[in-house]
Amino acid sequence: MPDECRPDEDLTRFSAGKAIPYRGLDEKQRLTSVLPVHVVADDQDQILLWAALGTPTMKPVLRHRIPASHARWEDGNWDLLPGTWRHAELLILIHPSQSRATWVRWSVEREFLGWAVNMQSPLTRTHLDFDHWDHQLDILVKPDRSWSWKDEDELQLVVQLNRMSAQQAKAVREEGQRAVQQIQQNGVPFSDGWEDWQADSTWSLPELGSKWGDLSMYRQSSPQQGQGE
Repeated sequence: MPDECRPDEDLTRFSAGKAIPYRGLDEKQRLTSVLPVHVVADDQDQILLWAALGTPTMKPVLRHRIPASHARWEDGNWDLLPGTWRHAELLILIHPSQSRATWVRWSVEREFLGWAVNMQSPLTRTHLDFDHWDHQLDILVKPDRSWSWKDEDELQLVVQLNRMSAQQAKAVREEGQRAVQQIQQNGVPFSDGWEDWQADSTWSLPELGSKWGDLSMYRQSSPQQGQGE
């Protein structure tokens, strides 16, 4: 979503264990992804969300794509379709004021896979969920804390497509550099021991529910669908 959107502090915080949608929106406030999650914690210092393997999702699918080519997410060339979350079990760590989220990742066998840092807008809190605008650029961090950039080409492409300004892209890269500094210094959250965290055994897979496409809080006449990560 556009960077001017900010969490509404007047809305009630979500209780631990509550299942809510975690949604991606694009720069035009169109849905790009929907991942149901359980809230682990929701306070002024940190928001923690758990994404379980096997969770039903809504994901973007290009209508036409040339194999081995870059994904070009342009208006009208994709659909938002039902899917299943299969990438990794995630604990999503978000500081409300930062333009990024840190993912702690485990395999289906519960092997710690490392972290991923996803550049994105600060969260927008609604009565329904948390929304964010994905900023394309990512950082992959191995368990030994060695790291690499991911999707630098996609960040360049969205600027070429006029979906993000050069100034916005510069700010995204600067946010990424701040994350790299924390990784190299073994700072928070990489030094907090989250790799040993486990979800509450009583939590079942969250469902999409009937309101996953509700965008009425953005004053749009009907839910719209949009480009993905």
